[in-house]
Amino acid sequence: MALTTYTNLDSSDASLRVFPTTVKPTKISVSIEQPTLTSTTNALTTQRRTLGVHRIQLEYTYPPMDADEMQPFIGFFNAMQGQAKAFKLNVPKELINDSTHIADSTVKDVTTSYGVGSREVIVDNFGNNLTTAIKAGNFIQFDNHDKIYVVAADGGSHTDGTCRIRFEPGLLTAITSGESLNRFSDDIPLHAIFAKSTIEFDVNSALLYGFKINFIEQWTD
Repeated sequence: MALTTYTNLDSSDASLRVFPTTVKPTKISVSIEQPTLTSTTNALTTQRRTLGVHRIQLEYTYPPMDADEMQPFIGFFNAMQGQAKAFKLNVPKELINDSTHIADSTVKDVTTSYGVGSREVIVDNFGNNLTTAIKAGNFIQFDNHDKIYVVAADGGSHTDGTCRIRFEPGLLTAITSGESLNRFSDDIPLHAIFAKSTIEFDVNSALLYGFKINFIEQWTD
């Protein structure tokens, strides 16, 4: 048998380093950060200005695990050298998107090009004349970059099956006609780092491990 190679752990391509999925979390806590500058005038009105940034943070809580189930998580954290290396986190679709769309495996393509900052895109193959073709709160991603966007309002579809999607934040990378959305039936790959440089877990007298871990979206290195 050949010796194991570990080139993926040192690669500049973070997608080659994949957080373990042998055990799925029982709960995901989601935090979405959109910083806003505020000030108060002499008339006691509040002035507000968005910074235009957007970051997703996740906390995974796991069921009790035995040592064999726990060890891959400990190993991976150490391989990432704490917060030092980014990696791909495949977020379970069942815990972040609605039950209708997680069964939808149809490829949906953008119909024209959109520049950085755009908050609306038209995408095809949603089905004809649907009152709610896509639901607010769903996570979407375009296949030419890693950023995850959040659908900001329900969107219906036209007679030709196209759907205008409103999302936040505005596009961080331009997209061209023919770029595809993530398949809703797939887990969503988040480009992430660990939120802390420390991993913590406990083990009880039955040798079952308790574990939770936090991640921060790091859409580009």
